[in-house]
Amino acid sequence: MKQIKHSLLVLMMLLAGNAMAQNPLIRNQFSADPSARVFGDRVYVYPSHDILATPGHGRVGWFCMEDYHVFSSSDLTEWTDHGVIISQNKVPWADSAAYSMWAPDCIFRNGKYYFYFPATEKSSANGRGFRVGVAIADKPYGPFVPQKEPIAGIRGIDPNVFMDDDGQAYIYWAQGNIYAAKLKSNMLELASEPVTLGVLPDKGLKEGPYLFKRNGMYY
Repeated sequence: MKQIKHSLLVLMMLLAGNAMAQNPLIRNQFSADPSARVFGDRVYVYPSHDILATPGHGRVGWFCMEDYHVFSSSDLTEWTDHGVIISQNKVPWADSAAYSMWAPDCIFRNGKYYFYFPATEKSSANGRGFRVGVAIADKPYGPFVPQKEPIAGIRGIDPNVFMDDDGQAYIYWAQGNIYAAKLKSNMLELASEPVTLGVLPDKGLKEGPYLFKRNGMYY
């Protein structure tokens, strides 16, 4: 297990598609934005899934992401594709024609697996835009059941969830800046007002947060 955890950084680099990489672990589809988690004796990778946009199905020449797959391995060599775990036409609050299911994350708590994902909201009184939803499962590969509403208080993309040593869960996301908030124990609601993370570069794109802790330091 220690070897698997130490290999996660290498795994993320391989999946990200370094120009010199010749051994991608996902070969049957285009993917990006991976979140890697160790559950039990396996590593689970939750990436976004890019398909070819065609007229009427996504924006031609742009990202076209309508669902999520999950992949797992016990040795970081042989990988299992567990198939689609969430699709845009199965999320009650999401626009089923947006093709904008971007970087996700998944975490385990209280016997359940919580899958966090961004998607474009249907037109409403609150306007459209990206929201963050949650789907829940008994196993890390599903079946996942999406909640009827997105998380109140979050507008943005690239959700990442971190569980601290004291059991407090935090969620991070991006929308121009990087934001953070505490989560309630149900993992479905904010327990604090969002704050903007400072001490970050003033210029350039800020997105894709992924927080971890090592030797008492948060990165």
